[in-house]
This record gives sequence, structure tokens and C-alpha cells, in this order.
Amino acid sequence: MRYPASWKTEQVKHGEGWHRYFTAPPAGPEQKPAVSVLLIASPLGSTLDAFAQPYLAGLTISETRDEERPGARGRTWSAISPDGKTRHRLLLLQEENRGYGLHAQGGAEGFEAQEPAIAEMMQSFSLERWALYTEERNDDYRYSLRVPPTWKSTRTFSGGGTFLKQFTSPAFGMDKGGQTVHASLTITAENVPAASTADAFHQATQAKLGENFQLLSHTPWKDGYVDLLRTETPMAESRGKRFYRVVEGRGYTLAFEARADVYPRVSRWCDMIAATLSAGAEMEPK
Repeated sequence: MRYPASWKTEQVKHGEGWHRYFTAPPAGPEQKPAVSVLLIASPLGSTLDAFAQPYLAGLTISETRDEERPGARGRTWSAISPDGKTRHRLLLLQEENRGYGLHAQGGAEGFEAQEPAIAEMMQSFSLERWALYTEERNDDYRYSLRVPPTWKSTRTFSGGGTFLKQFTSPAFGMDKGGQTVHASLTITAENVPAASTADAFHQATQAKLGENFQLLSHTPWKDGYVDLLRTETPMAESRGKRFYRVVEGRGYTLAFEARADVYPRVSRWCDMIAATLSAGAEMEPK
């Protein structure tokens, strides 16, 4: 989902789980957030209407509308408190036996001022499912990968037995100068010496990266490895994940990188994209 750069987001522990809130800039004499939006992800239990009741209890519903997103259907409710002082909007989507959505609430005046932003947040909300990603297939270098349609191809290079393609993510934040902050994904397929192993390929790649890439963790992944890395410059700190495989005489690397402060927002995305990588005979129909 997208939300305005001027809004804040925080994760709050609630019982055994966590809740994520998005809050509009403070407004009014008390300088309190005009609107808060709760991110919902929970087992459904029964019907979508029953799931919605705790959020709508005691409210007067003014409008309902059916909603549809890739892979899920649901509904939006608009409601107001009996005294007219508080407005609510609830979006719920159902996927199998789980409910997902957003619950916006705030004072009537502040809600009205933020209504375009709330509408945009709810319109942009969708479920992240790798099966809906766009297939990136390269028969010459024998790999396929699924990439979210919101990640755009920005650079391609080939030569000397090596192929490289880079993608840029949607904005994950905004810096103080108003520039949007993105993550990057680079897939590299390259020839490796005969009988090379994932260990040898990993060690050779690490040597090329140099000391500026600080290795934070190194763990098995599929038939290769995944590394968590940190890079620092006088201006910024970045975090990244690198996934390594060797298949049929080629080494494959998926390199994700993002500024350290936005990396937690993209880390899970990296895992989902990497899980779709197929190489060599894996690309053949089963």
C-alpha cells in the first residue's frame, strides 16, 4: 500500500502480536494526529461481515461498497459515531480464511481534510502474492524469476559470458530533500569454472566485493547461500541481501540493496522474490 510521506508509521505490541499504525500529521489546538489507520491481518474466523463487527460496533453505517483486488475480494464500510464527532472507514479483503485490510478513524473535521489520502491508501492496498508477479524469463542464460509489477527494469548489460539486469522498487520512503527512497534488485548470471560449487562461487564473489561490504550473516538457501550485508559511506548506510546459486555451469546472484532505515520494509519482499528463482532444468515444464 501507499501512504503520504508526511504521515508517520509505527509498530505497537498488542498481546502476543503486533499492530502497525499510520498517523496523519498533528492538527488542531492539541496537536494530535487527525486520523489514524490500522493495518489488519488476522484469521477470519467466520464471515467477512462478522469479522468487521468489532470495528463497526455502535456506529451508523452510511455506505458499503464491494471491493476486489488480485486474488481477493472484500468490502468497504463508511461509518460515523452516533454524536457525529468521529468518522470511520473500514476496508476488509478475504483470502481463504484470513482477513486483511485497513481501519481509518478520526475526528470528523480532520477526517474530511485527510479523506483524499485515506481513499488513496485504501485504493492502493493489495495482497502481495508471488504467483501474481510478472515472470522475468531469460532462455539464453537459463533462468526465470518473478518480479512484482511495481518493480521497474532500469538497466541491462551482457557480455563476456555475463548477463546483468537491474530493477528499482516503488518508493519506500522520502528523504528530507523530498527525494523518494527506493530499493534495488540486480540479477547476475555468469559463467563459472567447470565443477564450481556454491561455496567456491560465494568465496570468489565475496573477494570481488571487498571490505566495504560487511558480512552480517551467511546461511544456507536452496542449494546455495544467502548473505546479509552492510555497506557504509560518509553519507549513508545501506543493508542488503545476496542470494547465491550455481546451476549447470553458471553462477546466479540476486543482490538486493536499500538504505538502512527502509531496509526492514523491503526485507520480506527480497525473500519472496528470491523464492521464485528457477535455473537450468528447473525451468522446464513438469
